[in-house]
Amino acid sequence: MRVMRGDVVLTLDLGGSSSKWGVFAGDQLQASGSAAPISGHLYTAGAREALTQGLSTIHAGVQAHPAAKIEGVVAGVAGLQAENIPLIAALIAQTFQLSPNAVSVTDDLHLAYAAHFLPSEGTLIYAGTGSMAYHRSEGGEVMRAGGHGFLIDDAGGAFWQGREGLRAVLRQADEQHPETPLAAALYAAVGSRAWPDIRAHVYAGGRAALARLAPAVYRAALDGDPDALRIQQQAGEELARLGRVVLERTGGQLVAAAGGAVNSRVLAALQGALGPRVQFRPGVSPLLGGPVLARQLGLLREEVSR
Repeated sequence: MRVMRGDVVLTLDLGGSSSKWGVFAGDQLQASGSAAPISGHLYTAGAREALTQGLSTIHAGVQAHPAAKIEGVVAGVAGLQAENIPLIAALIAQTFQLSPNAVSVTDDLHLAYAAHFLPSEGTLIYAGTGSMAYHRSEGGEVMRAGGHGFLIDDAGGAFWQGREGLRAVLRQADEQHPETPLAAALYAAVGSRAWPDIRAHVYAGGRAALARLAPAVYRAALDGDPDALRIQQQAGEELARLGRVVLERTGGQLVAAAGGAVNSRVLAALQGALGPRVQFRPGVSPLLGGPVLARQLGLLREEVSR
């Protein structure tokens, strides 16, 4: 029987809308927290500085919960570019005072997939800020659909949901329609009904600002707003299209749907669009993929009991 020696691993899920962290002793979560968005798109000095500051903020949060000494870090990074892996790994090692060999940097979908499936086991449909369907084989081959970014597609994700909701509300305002539950929810999320304030919120905040409006669209759908219901239905159908593309390539029927944009309405629409032949596994936090990958990479040591 294989027994974990209790090594402590920090898992980082760094995303475009928010970042999350969890400290694990073996498979047991000891402490967790959230931080500002951190992207793997390190094309500018400002983006690299934001990464450095974000890691420092996470370090401070981890230090406030000193469950045990961290011996390794697994980081899943949204928008990760292969050429930036050494830089990110070095910054993490420096921030947490670890050897570079104790740090593993991968993309956020690899982390989330490991939280749900063994290699080759199923297909993950993930909707955070953006959207993607993802399958990873035992040999590390990735089959994916979507993930093309908010300027091109990412339909069904939180940015898309927030944008579609705001688009509907602003058109209603142009046509001087009575205020709807969707409009009330979005105005409350923005903090204003005035177009200059809405414009500043969107164009100063970027994609993360629109993604953070997705929960307001969901609340309006729960209140029966027809436009919000339509957006949730379309989001599920768009995610189902991504899943169907990958399922057809793999021949599988096992799926998990996860991410902050997969609420109950979106999930119901997704399941309905894929049909009864597809089996769904419950979605869980991507952070749970950290101990799995740490074990595979040797960051968690194992010993055989006698």
